[in-house]
Amino acid sequence: MPRPRKKKSGKTETLGDRIRQHRLAKRLTQAELASLTGASQRMINYYEVHGVSPPPELLVKIADALDVSIDELFGRKPPSRRAAAATAGESLRRTRRLKRLEELPRDDQVAVLRMIEAMADRPKRKAGA
Repeated sequence: MPRPRKKKSGKTETLGDRIRQHRLAKRLTQAELASLTGASQRMINYYEVHGVSPPPELLVKIADALDVSIDELFGRKPPSRRAAAATAGESLRRTRRLKRLEELPRDDQVAVLRMIEAMADRPKRKAGA
Protein backbone atom coordinates (compact mmCIF):
# COMPACT_ATOMS: atom_id res chain seq x y z
CA MET A 1 0.00 0.00 0.00
CA PRO A 2 1.34 3.50 -0.84
CA ARG A 3 2.69 5.57 2.01
CA PRO A 4 0.60 8.48 3.24
CA ARG A 5 1.94 11.87 2.15
CA LYS A 6 2.87 14.48 4.72
CA LYS A 7 0.65 17.52 4.95
CA LYS A 8 2.23 20.94 5.19
CA SER A 9 1.38 20.95 8.88
CA GLY A 10 3.59 17.87 9.31
CA LYS A 11 0.64 15.48 9.76
CA THR A 12 0.45 12.65 7.23
CA GLU A 13 -2.33 12.82 4.66
CA THR A 14 -4.56 9.75 4.78
CA LEU A 15 -6.77 8.09 2.22
CA GLY A 16 -9.71 9.59 4.10
CA ASP A 17 -8.24 13.08 3.75
CA ARG A 18 -7.93 12.62 0.00
CA ILE A 19 -11.46 11.22 -0.31
CA ARG A 20 -12.74 14.26 1.60
CA GLN A 21 -10.71 16.70 -0.55
CA HIS A 22 -12.02 15.21 -3.80
CA ARG A 23 -15.58 15.02 -2.43
CA LEU A 24 -15.50 18.68 -1.43
CA ALA A 25 -13.94 19.65 -4.76
CA LYS A 26 -16.94 17.99 -6.47
CA ARG A 27 -19.22 19.87 -4.02
CA LEU A 28 -20.73 16.65 -2.72
CA THR A 29 -21.95 15.94 0.79
CA GLN A 30 -21.10 12.67 2.48
CA ALA A 31 -24.74 11.64 2.02
CA GLU A 32 -24.58 12.38 -1.72
CA LEU A 33 -21.35 10.40 -2.11
CA ALA A 34 -22.92 7.57 -0.14
CA SER A 35 -25.93 7.58 -2.45
CA LEU A 36 -23.70 7.49 -5.54
CA THR A 37 -21.68 4.56 -4.21
CA GLY A 38 -24.32 2.50 -2.43
CA ALA A 39 -22.63 2.97 0.94
CA SER A 40 -24.12 4.62 3.99
CA GLN A 41 -23.26 8.20 4.94
CA ARG A 42 -21.94 6.80 8.21
CA MET A 43 -19.45 4.57 6.35
CA ILE A 44 -18.25 7.46 4.15
CA ASN A 45 -17.71 9.48 7.33
CA TYR A 46 -15.82 6.56 8.90
CA TYR A 47 -13.47 6.24 5.89
CA GLU A 48 -12.84 9.99 5.82
CA VAL A 49 -12.25 10.41 9.54
CA HIS A 50 -10.25 7.26 10.23
CA GLY A 51 -8.46 7.00 6.88
CA VAL A 52 -9.30 3.30 6.67
CA SER A 53 -9.36 1.82 3.20
CA PRO A 54 -12.81 0.71 2.04
CA PRO A 55 -13.24 -2.69 0.40
CA PRO A 56 -11.87 -2.72 -3.17
CA GLU A 57 -15.29 -2.76 -4.85
CA LEU A 58 -16.40 0.28 -2.84
CA LEU A 59 -13.09 2.04 -3.43
CA VAL A 60 -13.68 1.72 -7.18
CA LYS A 61 -17.20 3.16 -6.80
CA ILE A 62 -15.87 6.08 -4.73
CA ALA A 63 -13.15 6.83 -7.30
CA ASP A 64 -15.73 6.69 -10.11
CA ALA A 65 -18.16 8.94 -8.23
CA LEU A 66 -15.38 11.46 -7.56
CA ASP A 67 -14.07 11.15 -11.12
CA VAL A 68 -10.52 10.35 -9.98
CA SER A 69 -8.26 7.34 -10.28
CA ILE A 70 -7.63 4.98 -7.40
CA ASP A 71 -3.96 5.98 -7.67
CA GLU A 72 -4.96 9.57 -6.95
CA LEU A 73 -6.98 8.50 -3.92
CA PHE A 74 -3.93 6.64 -2.61
CA GLY A 75 -1.76 9.71 -3.16
CA ARG A 76 0.23 8.38 -6.09
CA LYS A 77 1.13 10.98 -8.65
CA PRO A 78 -0.08 10.39 -12.19
CA PRO A 79 2.64 10.04 -14.85
CA SER A 80 3.87 13.32 -16.22
CA ARG A 81 2.34 14.55 -19.45
CA ARG A 82 5.71 14.28 -21.13
CA ALA A 83 6.05 10.60 -20.14
CA ALA A 84 2.48 9.88 -21.23
CA ALA A 85 3.06 11.61 -24.58
CA ALA A 86 6.28 9.69 -25.13
CA THR A 87 4.51 6.40 -24.42
CA ALA A 88 1.69 7.33 -26.79
CA GLY A 89 4.22 8.31 -29.48
CA GLU A 90 6.07 5.00 -29.13
CA SER A 91 2.81 3.10 -29.37
CA LEU A 92 1.82 4.99 -32.52
CA ARG A 93 5.23 4.31 -34.12
CA ARG A 94 4.98 0.63 -33.21
CA THR A 95 1.49 0.42 -34.73
CA ARG A 96 2.66 2.07 -37.95
CA ARG A 97 5.59 -0.35 -38.19
CA LEU A 98 3.33 -3.36 -37.68
CA LYS A 99 1.06 -2.11 -40.47
CA ARG A 100 4.08 -1.81 -42.74
CA LEU A 101 5.09 -5.35 -41.79
CA GLU A 102 1.64 -6.58 -42.81
CA GLU A 103 2.14 -5.01 -46.25
CA LEU A 104 5.26 -7.12 -46.90
CA PRO A 105 5.08 -10.41 -48.79
CA ARG A 106 4.39 -13.40 -46.51
CA ASP A 107 7.96 -14.79 -46.80
CA ASP A 108 9.42 -11.43 -45.73
CA GLN A 109 7.01 -11.23 -42.78
CA VAL A 110 8.15 -14.67 -41.60
CA ALA A 111 11.83 -13.67 -41.94
CA VAL A 112 11.32 -10.45 -39.93
CA LEU A 113 9.42 -12.27 -37.17
CA ARG A 114 12.12 -14.95 -36.94
CA MET A 115 14.75 -12.22 -36.61
CA ILE A 116 12.75 -10.57 -33.80
CA GLU A 117 12.40 -13.89 -31.98
CA ALA A 118 16.12 -14.64 -32.34
CA MET A 119 17.05 -11.22 -30.95
CA ALA A 120 14.56 -11.54 -28.09
CA ASP A 121 15.98 -14.95 -27.16
CA ARG A 122 19.58 -13.68 -27.12
CA PRO A 123 19.54 -12.45 -23.48
CA LYS A 124 18.11 -15.83 -22.36
CA ARG A 125 20.92 -17.69 -24.10
CA LYS A 126 23.58 -15.43 -22.57
CA ALA A 127 22.12 -15.91 -19.08
CA GLY A 128 22.20 -19.69 -19.52
CA ALA A 129 25.83 -19.71 -20.74
